[in-house]
Amino acid sequence: MTTTDTTAEATITRARWRDPATWGGILALGGGLFHTVVAGFMRQDVWARIFDEGFFNTVTLDPTPDRLPMAEAFWLSPGSFGVPLLLLGGLVLRHTRRGERVPAWLGSGVLAWAVLLGLLGGFDAGTIALLLVGSLFLAGARRGRGIMNE
Repeated sequence: MTTTDTTAEATITRARWRDPATWGGILALGGGLFHTVVAGFMRQDVWARIFDEGFFNTVTLDPTPDRLPMAEAFWLSPGSFGVPLLLLGGLVLRHTRRGERVPAWLGSGVLAWAVLLGLLGGFDAGTIALLLVGSLFLAGARRGRGIMNE
């Protein structure tokens, strides 16, 4: 009869949940998903019009006034930063699940992006969430560096 030691796996799992980068990844994943889906539902009538008229080549970079709602719907949902944020959160969660450290430049980059967005457009809930994501990534990178040096 073989016995399986799950103590090491449980310890790794607990350590992962204490990693700030894991929480930053969860926040980024959830925020990206929320932004993309909610923005799409908020403009259901426009998306219905896009699908009715034909999905391809419906959105242009220089829309006429009658095409502006379609361009807005696109840039607030699949064309927004919600999709890359969702992918970034998934990547960070993959790294933390494998016990890898999230690079410090990633947290610094997200923080700089959030500050730029806040200065240009105001510090709303989305910008504050991005500041938190960047801070958690950076804290996870610093925490991971300390663990690796010990």
